[in-house]
Amino acid sequence: MNDIEMIEHWQKTKDPETFGKLMIRWNPVVTKFTNQYGQSGVSKNAVNAQARTQLIKSMSTYNSNAGTQPITHIYNGMKKLNRTANESLTSGHIPEARSIQMATYRSSVDNMADRFGRDPNIDEIADELGWDKKEVVRMNSELNGETTASNAEFDFYGNAVSMTSEDKMLADYMYQELDGKDKLIFEHTFGYGGKPILNNKELASKAGTNEMAINRAKKSMSNRLRSYR
Repeated sequence: MNDIEMIEHWQKTKDPETFGKLMIRWNPVVTKFTNQYGQSGVSKNAVNAQARTQLIKSMSTYNSNAGTQPITHIYNGMKKLNRTANESLTSGHIPEARSIQMATYRSSVDNMADRFGRDPNIDEIADELGWDKKEVVRMNSELNGETTASNAEFDFYGNAVSMTSEDKMLADYMYQELDGKDKLIFEHTFGYGGKPILNNKELASKAGTNEMAINRAKKSMSNRLRSYR
């Protein structure tokens, strides 16, 4: 497939393999803009994440009927990144790196939700942005406020409201055994990784499923945690 065919195929199918090939195909563009604007006082990691997010947006909005080639559409999209950096340089104002990271985080999460048909979990976000998992957790805590297991419908003991370091290790162990959707349910059930605790209706919307499925998953996780202890 040529560039146009590959983009249109991904737009229709959201095929992860095609998406990976597209990201590799256009990575030189991301690198170019990262190198060009990573000297404006913002970390290169933040610029790179923003450039990758903009690339995904451009691939999502590309329309061959408009008569432009993919490379032209992608470069035009990257002008938003140009504008931010140029305004910062000419005004002498260096944007707050954390603010850019937050904007990049939100945009990336929105794009991933469109691709997956549900909200992404912490591991998926870390992989997408190339961030350490701890940085994703810290970002969640800043955006959502601190959450603890005492707010959950059930806790790691099964009957108490406090969580010990032993319970935290147990939660980390179990989290890695879960798949994508169940990880998301786990996060929003226990406030794991800085995610806000949601009720079944809210969580069903986030996970792209129904409340009955959420309730079954929660009961299964509760039983597994008790058995592990």
